[in-house]
Amino acid sequence: MSAEIIIEKEKVLLDAFQNKDLETLNKLIHDAAVFILPNGMQLTKKAVIENYRNGNTAMTVLVSSDQTINILGDTAVVSFILHLKGNSIGNIIDAKFRYIRVWKLFDGTWKAIAVSGVALAD
Repeated sequence: MSAEIIIEKEKVLLDAFQNKDLETLNKLIHDAAVFILPNGMQLTKKAVIENYRNGNTAMTVLVSSDQTINILGDTAVVSFILHLKGNSIGNIIDAKFRYIRVWKLFDGTWKAIAVSGVALAD
């Protein structure tokens, strides 16, 4: 497997979050995916998409940097820094976070199965 495929999936996923493209989010995120937010809250795919749909979460700037990709067979682990601006469930956000996202290949299609992030000190 090529890292270029995962780089492109990451770009499409971040664009979908920024543009509230729920159809693309639904395609790229596995139904059983787990999200651990920087505040420790655990969310399901359904909850994440619903938060974008109803306006509880909106990100206007998503800038990714310092990306590392490790591919292990049909699984890819991506570590990156993400500068987020927007709101999430009533909290205004303008900060940098270190995230890890796990992608898995299902019948020829890469899907995000796990995401976790921590806030970085300024």
